[in-house]
Amino acid sequence: MSRHDALIQIRASREIEENERKSILNIIDRYKGKSDYEVSEAKNGYDIYMSSLNDARHTVAKILKVVGGKRTESMKYLRVQEGRSIYRFTLCVRLPKKPSKARYGFG
Repeated sequence: MSRHDALIQIRASREIEENERKSILNIIDRYKGKSDYEVSEAKNGYDIYMSSLNDARHTVAKILKVVGGKRTESMKYLRVQEGRSIYRFTLCVRLPKKPSKARYGFG
């Protein structure tokens, strides 16, 4: 895996509906900026690894605006590299209990 500064966790206490999944993936693709990203499925949601923390925050803000939910942010110390401390930032998005009817970027 390449170097990723941020992890976005999309989680739901229910099944994520197809239109929500498509909306989230379209938002990530559109708002990723110049970041590299990887999407992997996780229990009750998705993990998105992004190379830029600012792009990740921007993407999460857009997801919350379109789909709704709550956001939490944490950071974890990883290592020291070239005299600097390296942290992994985790942004967790908890989707609302009721599925969103949002349709972002597709018919």
